[in-house]
Amino acid sequence: MIEVLPIDKPQTAEWGRKITHSDYQKMLKGSMPEDMDDKWMVITDKPDAQGNTVVHLCRSWTNKEVYSYTVEAGDPNSTEAKDWATIVKVSWPEIWAGEEVTEEEAKESAIAFSRGRLGCDMKD
Repeated sequence: MIEVLPIDKPQTAEWGRKITHSDYQKMLKGSMPEDMDDKWMVITDKPDAQGNTVVHLCRSWTNKEVYSYTVEAGDPNSTEAKDWATIVKVSWPEIWAGEEVTEEEAKESAIAFSRGRLGCDMKD
């Protein structure tokens, strides 16, 4: 298991973003760098007994976490595939690359990384 270095001075916000079962499965797989030019990786914690997990978006050379989000899995017996799980919380650094990061920017980045690195649909 790769050690993830935590966010410096993390900011955290609640989020109620529904995701599909397909996107949840993609998040569980994570994403490792394909070559030395890849600057990002996605490390996902092993789900707990209820299927809840944390997705870590990290710099690939340093293992430094830049964003993370907590996913609560749905009940497979009572949840539709289209809204199978929920991103309940997002975390980000107060300052990234010398700029203050807002909650909205953090959520947009989490969606962009999920689409780009993990192939998630993350439909609006």
